[in-house]
Amino acid sequence: AAPGGRDRAIFSGQERSKKMTNRRRTLKTAPPEKPMSIKTYLEGIYDYNYWANHRYLKAAESLTNEQLFHKQGDGSTSIHGTFLHMLSTETIWLKRWQGEAPKQELTAIDFPSLTGIQNGWVDIEKQMRSFLAAQNDKSLQEDTVCIGFNGNTFHLLLWQMMAHVPNHNTHHRSELAAMLTLMEIPHLEDETVQYFLIKSGQRQE
Repeated sequence: AAPGGRDRAIFSGQERSKKMTNRRRTLKTAPPEKPMSIKTYLEGIYDYNYWANHRYLKAAESLTNEQLFHKQGDGSTSIHGTFLHMLSTETIWLKRWQGEAPKQELTAIDFPSLTGIQNGWVDIEKQMRSFLAAQNDKSLQEDTVCIGFNGNTFHLLLWQMMAHVPNHNTHHRSELAAMLTLMEIPHLEDETVQYFLIKSGQRQE
């Protein structure tokens, strides 16, 4: 064996044991992390939701009316129609949580232009944020009854329904991304990780 080999092995083993002991001591004395509340989680995904929506609305400002209303793919919707559906969904769900029973979606008659949709979203964002701010973890876990377009009732925990809205918009933003790409209209990334990187200062807006 090399001179001092056994001593080095003993020393190395002692150092590892000491480091593990110190680590265990640190873990025992460190205060436990407070779990994220449901409200904090919802505030985060709604912040992301509106950040991403604003990016797509900004990209759409460069479109002509023909591009805005052009139906693509299977011909069932347009960029204007997709934005309108997203805005309508937010409006309908908020009204349901407030005890109302909307009978139908918003129509293009009410929001015939992109500017109209943008203004409508400014209003619904304020209302949605105000509604969320008024909640707590107890109210968010309450069983909430809503009435669908067909008059039938259904119920879920409030936080479960509130989580649906940002998820629904993410789905439709992917459709907007595809339509803008087909028209060769540039649009910024909107992935959740990009939002948090920008928010943390690791990337520029």
